[in-house]
Amino acid sequence: MKIFIIKSHDGRLLGKDLAWVDGANANLIFTAQHRDVALNQLIELNAKDIHLRAEITECEADKKGRPALVLDAPALSSDMPSDMPSEAPANADQVSAA
Repeated sequence: MKIFIIKSHDGRLLGKDLAWVDGANANLIFTAQHRDVALNQLIELNAKDIHLRAEITECEADKKGRPALVLDAPALSSDMPSDMPSEAPANADQVSAA
């Protein structure tokens, strides 16, 4: 099952209490089963903090609905081809979802 989480530019994850957490405890991470729910939450966060740079990330869920694997940003960039930029614009997910 796919779920969506919100990751900030520095790799922290949005928690269920809408505070940024390090992701060590999967029970505390905000998850959404639908991309539009995660997008709405991201828009609300951006309305409160206009300097926020975060993105919606799709990941697999375990049997309890928690994120099964959350990759670190350096691990993601090492898997990318060298001709692709290492960071996408913060609004790339928002534009493609609209």
